[in-house]
Amino acid sequence: MKYTFDCDHWGSSFSVPSKVVDKYIKLSDGDFVKVLLCILCSTERECDSAKLAEKSGLSENTVIDAVTHWVSLGVITTERSDMAKSAQVKAVSTPVSDPETKTEPVSKVEAVAPKRQSVSNKLCIRYKNSEILEKQQKDPNLAHLFDEIQTVLQRTINGTEQGELLALYEYYRFDAASILLAAEYCVSLEKHNVSYLVTVMRGWFEQDICTYQQIEQEIIRLSNIKKYEFKVLKIFGQTAKPSKQQLEFIEKWLTMGFTVEMLEIAYNKCVDNTNKLNYKYIDTILSNWAGKSITTPEQVTHEDEKYHTSKKNKNTNKQTSYNLDDFEKFAMNFDLEKSGKL
Repeated sequence: MKYTFDCDHWGSSFSVPSKVVDKYIKLSDGDFVKVLLCILCSTERECDSAKLAEKSGLSENTVIDAVTHWVSLGVITTERSDMAKSAQVKAVSTPVSDPETKTEPVSKVEAVAPKRQSVSNKLCIRYKNSEILEKQQKDPNLAHLFDEIQTVLQRTINGTEQGELLALYEYYRFDAASILLAAEYCVSLEKHNVSYLVTVMRGWFEQDICTYQQIEQEIIRLSNIKKYEFKVLKIFGQTAKPSKQQLEFIEKWLTMGFTVEMLEIAYNKCVDNTNKLNYKYIDTILSNWAGKSITTPEQVTHEDEKYHTSKKNKNTNKQTSYNLDDFEKFAMNFDLEKSGKL
């Protein structure tokens, strides 16, 4: 449907940076857009957060989060004198440096490589919105991270989430490129929230997976497991979510080097013998094959033939309760007339 708009009757108007619509409108929260419109509409160069809250009908904390959001995207800049109480508005084009070039984090507390127990104790680092804004203004890599991650996650991040990302960047020493790579992996799992991303990266930190290359290799490993898991569940006809133990079995089979084709053969043997899906039974079959270095369907067929031949020979050579040679001699010399049976 086509529309023809007539906006002349509205009278005065104000400008909105084109990249707000072209690049950020899909990713920005509606409340954040309201705050931006109030800022751009204001005739004053200073916009008090309390006045913006009253004008937009939103809480002051939401206004502060909105200002932080638009500053991080480079739509406006601010001059702060009293902890996010005012914002000087400008439409700007913020140059973004190479995300691979990591500058030293700006912090009132020295950023150090934390000890491992700091993670196991679930250390929670909190930042004020004013501190977050100050850091991203001084560190272009951090500003780039806040900008790009909203595109990757396909959603707007708030001040609390920016604080969580800042902790990954500044305290855990993950660079911006690594965090963005991890975010892409989370989205591939249909996880679009920052809390899931933080949990994943803290887990990697505990495993000494900290550099971009290490994270890339871990994502490849986890992705291969996920693909293998999907194929195995399809063969098993399992629609329910696998349990933790079942996932451990699947990862074990992949590590052992068994193809999906071999899994299907083991599954069919399991069902033939038990009439049901049994992960432990399948694992026993695969472990037996691994012990005999059986890795192909042809080797399975050969092993089955050997087993059946051995079983047949065993039954044929089974000792009876009488001697066959003596019985043959008795039959040849036996006279029915003398026995009185005729």
